[in-house]
Amino acid sequence: MLRRVFGLWMMASFILFGFLYSQSNAAEPTPVWKVDFLNEDLPADFKYPNWRMSIDPFPTEKLDKLKELGYKTEVSRAGMDTLRTSGGADFTAKQFDWVLATLKEKVGVTPDKLTVLDLRGETHGLIDGNVFMYWIPNNYVNEGIPTEKVLEIETKLLDDLKKQDHIKMYQTKNWGADYDSPMLEYKKPVIMSEGEFVRSKGAKYVRFADTNHFRPDDHEVDLFVAFMAGLPDDEWLFMHCYAGEGRTTNFMVMTDIYKSYKVASFDDIAARQGLIGPVDVRAELALTGKKHYRMKASVERRIFLQQFYNYAKDTDFKEKTWTEWCKERDLTLQYYPD
Repeated sequence: MLRRVFGLWMMASFILFGFLYSQSNAAEPTPVWKVDFLNEDLPADFKYPNWRMSIDPFPTEKLDKLKELGYKTEVSRAGMDTLRTSGGADFTAKQFDWVLATLKEKVGVTPDKLTVLDLRGETHGLIDGNVFMYWIPNNYVNEGIPTEKVLEIETKLLDDLKKQDHIKMYQTKNWGADYDSPMLEYKKPVIMSEGEFVRSKGAKYVRFADTNHFRPDDHEVDLFVAFMAGLPDDEWLFMHCYAGEGRTTNFMVMTDIYKSYKVASFDDIAARQGLIGPVDVRAELALTGKKHYRMKASVERRIFLQQFYNYAKDTDFKEKTWTEWCKERDLTLQYYPD
């Protein structure tokens, strides 16, 4: 009897172990190529997705909404009108021409005085002027991988594509790959990385590989601070992620903090970036009703930006990197063994 019970126990243990092992080693989603935005002619009344500029006025309807939620509506513009920043969604070839034309018309910025900050962690590029990407659910390709390595991965993948004369890519539906519709086919297409495309237009390009929905990793923050330290006063920045919302707002707030922390409070900086853009990091949950992991990611971004402001006030961006400052206070998300 004991032998039989022991045998059944062993069998159950093996089954349970096998299940747990299979779950822990479940295959990661296989990335697919999909086209996000088509390089179509722009209508006369074209509105760039989530476009904003640091010179924009504060919309009355947004101020009224803040008042309704109990937030202050007297928001300082101190330092804002000299920020020289703009932001929005990723761009097709024709949309980037619109960006260049708009900056020239509105603020007199020419391509040689423009730097594009690409905030997408996921591998992407342009194919015959269309925006495409290497996609898995939630755009988590390259999650947690440093910018330098992301660029290596992206270069290899795009180089492999460039060698192919016939390429098929999925269309996009509800932000994901449309497996039900016919794939888009390209014969001997022109494929460029975003950096190659931007530089071909006479502008500069910088990458900060940030994972969709989340705050930048500490390493990317250090890279950003080093970049800002060498930025000429007359340079204009255009920042984008996929949709021009979360990641773009992160870096627009960070840029505002870097340039304005001596003359504006964190509350003013967060409020004004929310007034000109789609995301107010202080009131995002109340305004959007985000739930589950996106809610937690939103809270994490707000706390991070508050701490980045504290870092600015504490160090004047001198002597200590962001990572060093965080390690002293046990604020870092990274793990550093003793």
